[in-house]
Amino acid sequence: TRQPISVRNEPVGSTNTIITSMYQEHGVTPSPHMAGLMASAILSDTVMFKSPTCTQRDIDIANRMARIANVPLDELGRTVFSAACGEDKRAESILTADYKEFHIAGHNLAVSQVTCMDAEQLTERKEEFLACMQTIRHDYGLDAVLLMITDVLKEGSYLLYVGDEDTIRQAFNIPGEKNPVFLPKVMSRKKQIIPVLSALWG
Repeated sequence: TRQPISVRNEPVGSTNTIITSMYQEHGVTPSPHMAGLMASAILSDTVMFKSPTCTQRDIDIANRMARIANVPLDELGRTVFSAACGEDKRAESILTADYKEFHIAGHNLAVSQVTCMDAEQLTERKEEFLACMQTIRHDYGLDAVLLMITDVLKEGSYLLYVGDEDTIRQAFNIPGEKNPVFLPKVMSRKKQIIPVLSALWG
């Protein structure tokens, strides 16, 4: 760039925690509607404070926004995550809503994540998801495609996977050929999926 640019990077679980801090720094109080949206964003990013990426600052700011919006956080969280996996949504739409590709030590893979209140509703659609995942893998020349179906209430994720299956089973100690497999306490793609594969391939 012609001029230096401002970059703000802070160790919190949600970008919206930083945005809300900027409101405070400028002496601006968000409207109740905006505060509700901000609280929703923090709940979404931190999986209702259960993700390992969550910090006390995220929790404090979400609670403050909920008070301004006059809405209970539990109720707001249930609404946010119930909307993520409606029966009317196509498998492809769910799979690509939060989809990221990674390139690690010569391996190309994609990891998608959907967070919900009732994972069984989605795991019953396993064959639909696997078919979509195979299509994506073929079309984009990927070694593997993974889908995390993260269950807020169970505090863990069901992992579906296609391609390089032996490596994936080794990485996550998957017995036999279980697909999907439930991984307790695994809620974060960034902290709990990618680092394991990076360590194996790196």
